Amino acid sequence: MTTTLVKRRRGLTLLEIIVTIAIASVVMGTIVSFMDRVIHFKGTVDTIKRFEKIEEAFEVLYRENIQNVEENCHGWTDPACGALAILPSVDDADASGRTLMISTGSDAVVSAFREANCVLSGEPPLFRATCVDGYGSDYTFAATNEHVAGILYLNGYNRTPYSVTITAGGNTSMTDTWTSGHLDSEYMVRSQEKLLTVARAMRSYHLSRLTTEAISNPCGAYGGLASNDDILIPWIWQAAGNAPGARCSGITAVRCGCGAFGSSIWSTEPALNTTTTATIPAFLTAINAGGLYRTDGFGNPVTVRLITKVDGTSVGSAPPAPCPQWSWSDALPPYGGTVGVMSEGKWVYSQRVVYPQ
Repeated sequence: MTTTLVKRRRGLTLLEIIVTIAIASVVMGTIVSFMDRVIHFKGTVDTIKRFEKIEEAFEVLYRENIQNVEENCHGWTDPACGALAILPSVDDADASGRTLMISTGSDAVVSAFREANCVLSGEPPLFRATCVDGYGSDYTFAATNEHVAGILYLNGYNRTPYSVTITAGGNTSMTDTWTSGHLDSEYMVRSQEKLLTVARAMRSYHLSRLTTEAISNPCGAYGGLASNDDILIPWIWQAAGNAPGARCSGITAVRCGCGAFGSSIWSTEPALNTTTTATIPAFLTAINAGGLYRTDGFGNPVTVRLITKVDGTSVGSAPPAPCPQWSWSDALPPYGGTVGVMSEGKWVYSQRVVYPQ
């Protein structure tokens, strides 16, 4: 007789099912936790990268707006550039602090903020911007020492840099603080160089005119002055007239004189001692400095006082027109002038120039 053994199949027991489910839950939990960490890590890395991009956009804005003002206006207070501010401000209308106000006419600035994952609305020169962090939430901003459009930017001179704290909306423990201090230091050096260049050009102009009159245009039948008169005259004043290169001519006494120097060449108006928005372009051309020197390194309007006292205050009257036996009771040589940035009638920063006699 043959016996056939049939192996009986049995299912999983309840205990085995429970253990399997428990193991699967642990595995899934580990996977989910791992994925959460991966997502969080990616958000953190992206947020850090976007912090850097926003900082880069701030720097582009700073440089581009200064260049814009330098090339197109007589400083921030010039109506042609009155809508511009050197750096963004936080929109007061948005209490959450998520919106920046950006004023610029530069495509490079717009591109830089868009590369930083910022959404811009508006039209040149004023934009509103919100910037998204690596978690998909908006950054918030808190700024101090903001520059208001249409006024001087004095932070560099006062050593009070613009500062902005940027906080990630998706992880408020992630913050970044950016300041304009490094840029202010860089452009402060540039300001010093620009003002020194104007001062040197003023000195050079005066020396050139003095040399021409004293050596190339001496007292003669057709004009010119005696050398003792030439060395007493503050020739820088002629740079404010309409013929900065004209030589003395026209007899005013005996055979020496400078009779052709009427009001258009040598004005008797004391107000011409201080340049304005209207007069500085012609003055800079006269001293061969160029239009880019209408502003300092920060884009503030440059003011020139042709003849000043040691403290930079203006001499009260205009020097008399060149003539034989010339004299001026209000000032004595060596004359000096001042070039710099003024706020509310006072020098914020200035360079003194003493003219050679």
